Amino acid sequence: MVLDNKKKRTNQEERRRRGQSNLTLVLLLFLLVLCLVLGYYFIKNENQKQNRVDVASSIETDKENVYFELLESSNETADGQAGEAANSERPIGPRFRDEFQPTMESLFQDRELIRANIERYFIDRRHPKEIDPMHTTDGKDVLYIYHSHSREAFLTYLKNTEKPEEAYHATANVTLIGKMLGEAMERRGIGTQVDASDIGEELDARGLTYGSSYPVSREHVQAAQKENRNLEVFLDIHRDSLRKDSTTTEIKGNAFAQLLFVVGTGHAEFEKNLSFTAGLHQKIEERYPGLSKGILEKDSSQGNGVYNQDLAPQSVIIEVGGVDNTAEEISRTIEAFAEVLSDYYWHGER
Repeated sequence: MVLDNKKKRTNQEERRRRGQSNLTLVLLLFLLVLCLVLGYYFIKNENQKQNRVDVASSIETDKENVYFELLESSNETADGQAGEAANSERPIGPRFRDEFQPTMESLFQDRELIRANIERYFIDRRHPKEIDPMHTTDGKDVLYIYHSHSREAFLTYLKNTEKPEEAYHATANVTLIGKMLGEAMERRGIGTQVDASDIGEELDARGLTYGSSYPVSREHVQAAQKENRNLEVFLDIHRDSLRKDSTTTEIKGNAFAQLLFVVGTGHAEFEKNLSFTAGLHQKIEERYPGLSKGILEKDSSQGNGVYNQDLAPQSVIIEVGGVDNTAEEISRTIEAFAEVLSDYYWHGER
């Protein structure tokens, strides 16, 4: 009897040990599976992070290189397809090219001009001839001209550089075109306010980067609207980043800097801007075929996407020529454009 009880206890202990061993084995297997699962998801997560980093890096690199590489293919968009402006069969180049953002250091680099007082090239080519306008705005300013990228300049007048990404200057820049256009419109009876503010200087003073150019220029437009309720048409003057063969045309034996209109479709009322611009492009095409390359529509995935055009239905970006155009070529274009714009203002459907 005693032996039987002892044998039973031994069997029970043996079963308990086997049960504990089995439990330990199950726990070990569970931990192993858990480790494998966690390891799998950890590796997967790290790969996803790396992919995001690679993509972000690729995007940033593309963003930086778009000015340097895509500019060489003026007939291709960013996705490699032929780029065409609305209402035009003329090549306009990569859609992202104008979104290149120079560093503030580059923007403020003191680049030497080919000679002092280069502004005289633009001033001397303003047409002093008086025009007897059939209509006038009776002293009221109805046109507002400004320059979101006010330091965009022309390689033609800069020393020691042939790189489009270096075509910036504090004074010899697109504000001279704005002043030229303002005078041309005034001579045609259209009261014009030209805002030649140095947006780059404002960005620097406020600790902002080049990417804030449109928000800063927006403040100028809104202030002008508040001060003068008569303002109707708003033109943001730029110059294209493409080279001369893509920004120049010949009309009656003379070289003209071509125009390109940019309409932002990233706001609800963009069709009004588009309608205004399409009518203007059509009028230019009728009188000066080839002067306008058409209308480039850009949404928020292709840049700012709004460009302050939500502030007024008759608002548009105008790129006048490119980095290689001369004051003489630009002057011819401005006179032709002013002629069409003044007529469109009085007689077009706006």
